[in-house]
Amino acid sequence: MPRRYLVVPFGCKVSRVEARAIARGLEHRGATPASETGSADLVVVHGCAVTSHAERDARRGIRRLRRLHPDAEIVVTGCLARHSGESLARMPEVDAVRPDEGTGFALDAPEVEPGRTRAFLKVQDGCERRCAYCILPAIRGPERSALQGEVLDAIRRLDLLGIPEVVLTGIHLAAYGSRGGGLVELLAALETAPPSCRVRLSSLEPMEAGEELVDLVASSTVVAPHLHLPLQSGSDAVLRKMRRGMTRARFEALVRRAASRNARLHLATDLIAGFPGETEGDFSETLEFVASLPIASIHVFPFSPRPGTEAEALQRARPVDPKVARERAAALRRLGKEKLRDFTSRSARTTADVVALRGQVGLTDHYLEVDLPSGAGGPRPGSRFRALLEDGGPSGRLRALPLSLPSRTDRTAC
Repeated sequence: MPRRYLVVPFGCKVSRVEARAIARGLEHRGATPASETGSADLVVVHGCAVTSHAERDARRGIRRLRRLHPDAEIVVTGCLARHSGESLARMPEVDAVRPDEGTGFALDAPEVEPGRTRAFLKVQDGCERRCAYCILPAIRGPERSALQGEVLDAIRRLDLLGIPEVVLTGIHLAAYGSRGGGLVELLAALETAPPSCRVRLSSLEPMEAGEELVDLVASSTVVAPHLHLPLQSGSDAVLRKMRRGMTRARFEALVRRAASRNARLHLATDLIAGFPGETEGDFSETLEFVASLPIASIHVFPFSPRPGTEAEALQRARPVDPKVARERAAALRRLGKEKLRDFTSRSARTTADVVALRGQVGLTDHYLEVDLPSGAGGPRPGSRFRALLEDGGPSGRLRALPLSLPSRTDRTAC
């Protein structure tokens, strides 16, 4: 058993939660954590494989970690190990590949950010959808979820520790419990007996989120007013090629319903630029469609073919020139900046529920990073308070002026 370990996650929030579970398991077996630049006997790289860019980042990270820890055993786990195990095993920097590590639930080991500012709790795994571009169903297997009682108990334990925000994560979070109501039932149970902490949902597939879930989030006193609903394209023709099970009309009805029920709701989406066969007309449809919607922020991904997916074959048949894909991605990112600027501007001179992160930065309930007062009297990381949001932050963000500053364990302001 190694004396000093280091677990390094790459990729999504789920990877981070799983990495923390691996670290907890090593500690239970007697190992102690090392710093990234300190001396480690074992380095576990828990990698993501959802895009080729994520895999490249992990491989670069492995080479860097070998330089920093020349005598350590380097083991690769996670989606990356399950997807690319044979090629990883051939890397001279890698000592072992463990594709089965970190595949279970880790409700007893959520990933808690430094300063106990937020906790990420994985409640669901697997995906049974068959989007043409996605490798995760093949890597993650069938959908499975933690029991509702276990999730509620875990949230309450984190609440008792003074964690101000708990983020629920999963590979396909909208399918938590069972298709058609499991997540709604879980959140309704939280509404019945509310914890002091706030709860945030990570990404939700819009084809299964549904009106009932949107209405609950829009009116909730527990769940943060923030919905991340990946669209991927604003062209019905491209959506059919992607096998998304979603149409423009259905997506528009969902987001307009959400915005009409809560004007503060931060609606975010994902878009893929340069999907195989995407014409200039398809892209113009996407740009114009998203511009017309009450979206607050956009995450843009240039198309990245993954071996073993239907989109890989489409890419060979009808590729989009990489330069064109980059130009389209840049245009979508410009639109995203405009959307976020407009949403931020509408939030100025309003009040918000803020959690203090590190570095004089706070996160509002409606998912805006804001500048916090500096100095000895400023909010401590992990504290939660009401604040007035004003223009004029030194970073270009809004500035949060605390209206009250409770301690981390003071529940009266929560």
